[in-house]
Amino acid sequence: MLPAPALRSACRKVKRAIRRRCCPRAFLWFGMLLSHASATLLCSGAHAQQIQTQQLPEIDTYVELTDRYRLMFMASRSDDGNTVDSAQFGPNLDINFRPLRRRTLRTNDSSKSNFLTFRIGYQYLRNFDKPNENRVQMALTSHFHLPLSLELSERNRFDLRVISDQFSWRYRNRLTLERSFTIRSFSFSPYARGEIYYDSKSGTWSKNTYSFGATFPIRKRLELEGYYERDNTTGGDPPHVNGIGMTLSIYFRRSPV
Repeated sequence: MLPAPALRSACRKVKRAIRRRCCPRAFLWFGMLLSHASATLLCSGAHAQQIQTQQLPEIDTYVELTDRYRLMFMASRSDDGNTVDSAQFGPNLDINFRPLRRRTLRTNDSSKSNFLTFRIGYQYLRNFDKPNENRVQMALTSHFHLPLSLELSERNRFDLRVISDQFSWRYRNRLTLERSFTIRSFSFSPYARGEIYYDSKSGTWSKNTYSFGATFPIRKRLELEGYYERDNTTGGDPPHVNGIGMTLSIYFRRSPV
């Protein structure tokens, strides 16, 4: 399993390097984070009996209200190839702050052209093998330009959870490093991502996730994302989950006045 203390330390030092505007150091610690992820992937064969593989299809719909506000509706599910494990859906409100001076990513997601984006939303998780969950999420995402046209984003998110009439909360910190490439008229943006979770119920950093994928803008209204994701949960059943995900994002924008 990917060591949670090492992952937390890498995330903290990336943020510290950004605050000091020391980009080479940010690359160094992000590289260490990815090295830990690669080591875990290479060692996973010895624990194959503890690993579950899931398919993660998702559809996200964005409705622009103004330049600053937009609505987002998400619907997703997970399954192991034979049965559906869970389904998740809910509305969200995005609020953008401080547009960036220049755009380095070729994407239809307007939030990535802002320094800060705040999201508040509700999600209902219908689980078929464990209690259902009602969740309110609040997230603040910041974007930073790096050399070589790279973009680093950090998301700090709180989940307020009610499961079986029991309240708990969870903090999640996620770092994403991505870059866009264009071949003639075809554009895509590969990325690497790591996330850690603190659970108030156990009082521990109980989960860490890393993923590798790419987004593909399709005209002006669609975007397709494919990725591999690895979840490691302390005390989880199973403790390790490999996910193959595909997300379709649909964007509805206001007509120009």
